[in-house]
Amino acid sequence: MKKRKVITAVMTGILLLNAVGCSQSSSQRSTDTTTTTPSPQTTTTPAATLKEEQVSAIAEIEVSGEKLENGTVKFLSSWDINPKEGKPKQPSLELFETNYGGKIEYIQCTWDDRYATLGKMVAAGDSPDMFSAGDLDCFPQGVVNNMMFEPMDDYVDFDSELWAPTKEINDLFVFNGKHYVGATGTDAGVVMIYNKKTIEENGLQDPVKLLEEGNWTWDTFYDMMVAFNNPSEDKYGIDGWWFEGAISLTTGVPYIGMEDGKIVQNLDNPMIELVQNFMLKLNRQELPCPKSERGWQIYPSYIGMGKTLFYPCGIWALYEADLSDYGEMEDIMFVPMPRCPDTDEYYLPTSITGFTICAGAKNPKGVAAYLESIMLCRDNEAVQAMEQEQIFEDYGWSQDMYDMLLKTRKMTEEHPMIEFYTAVNDTVNDLINNPMKETYNAGVAWSETKESIKMAVQSELDSINNKMP
Repeated sequence: MKKRKVITAVMTGILLLNAVGCSQSSSQRSTDTTTTTPSPQTTTTPAATLKEEQVSAIAEIEVSGEKLENGTVKFLSSWDINPKEGKPKQPSLELFETNYGGKIEYIQCTWDDRYATLGKMVAAGDSPDMFSAGDLDCFPQGVVNNMMFEPMDDYVDFDSELWAPTKEINDLFVFNGKHYVGATGTDAGVVMIYNKKTIEENGLQDPVKLLEEGNWTWDTFYDMMVAFNNPSEDKYGIDGWWFEGAISLTTGVPYIGMEDGKIVQNLDNPMIELVQNFMLKLNRQELPCPKSERGWQIYPSYIGMGKTLFYPCGIWALYEADLSDYGEMEDIMFVPMPRCPDTDEYYLPTSITGFTICAGAKNPKGVAAYLESIMLCRDNEAVQAMEQEQIFEDYGWSQDMYDMLLKTRKMTEEHPMIEFYTAVNDTVNDLINNPMKETYNAGVAWSETKESIKMAVQSELDSINNKMP
């Protein structure tokens, strides 16, 4: 199977995709367990490229904090918050620098080795200050595994008015009453990309209209695919790598979750069985483009060619320079994942912008000030105007696409859904990640798959829970 593609989007009021994908195989991960302090490369902020009027608008944002005694925040990552040469600076970074005297010192590592590098630095007493939570694999892993991160509540007031917009998402990352992630924003983890021309030519209902009417559900999604699907003509309802996990979360129930400070499995939950039966139904109707018959390849270009109706993918896919796979720009559109008909609300797979404080951090107050800068910028009208301008200029989006971006953000923030099986350990991830896709890809009944993994999953969770501090 294709390895999960991980792209971290730093969306701190203005969407600058400085993130990188994971390109190395898991076999290349470091197995060195020594505690020698690594010597990673570091960089600091280049000259700002913000427009003069943008700098002035940011300077008008009211802040409550004073300048930091120690302004340098050491950030360990495979991607840099600081702008590349010729690229605009994030408003939050500008605010952090000018009002708090802050500076982000980038400590570079590879994506595969970021936890190994962090572990060595923590053990050597040379911890970085900040680590990205955007890959959604630091909690509860970072609490269970040698306490790589520390609680943030002594430095961040998550009950304050400033943090109210992200309270629901931050409360998902609580252990022993303490927050371990500072999530500053959410986005739909996976959206349904489609081509409006294909919808119109096949006499189908526009998903945007269905969403506005409250009728964008599994049922209308299914009916559209059945009407379009014709394998004999190489036409399929859906393709892509990210559907199975995303549709599962629309039930409001993750496969692995956190309850009362313990990691729990929900494999027997009726909602999990409901979504698994839905995916089996799609398989038996031959609606998914058959990856197993095509060398496990996906074909986003089929959207633009009118051969595939829906392409579920992370919102990051629409921040690429070339969107021609999906058709002409005026025809490209997306909606959130469809609502489970057995729920009253849209529970949506969620990606986050957020950070953690590393265990042994020398400057946790600096991390808190940087996060505060992000929160102060996130709903500022001037900053939002900068974001819109950049999206239009850099990616060619239509107004409809941008309006849908804002709508999906709001919907996701109201009912965020995080799946924790990817964030416990590799064993739990392997036990669930591919097996839960067998109904959709291979037509295997969930009851059969569940019985084959349930005991092993529970045994692993019991072992981990017994080690929880």
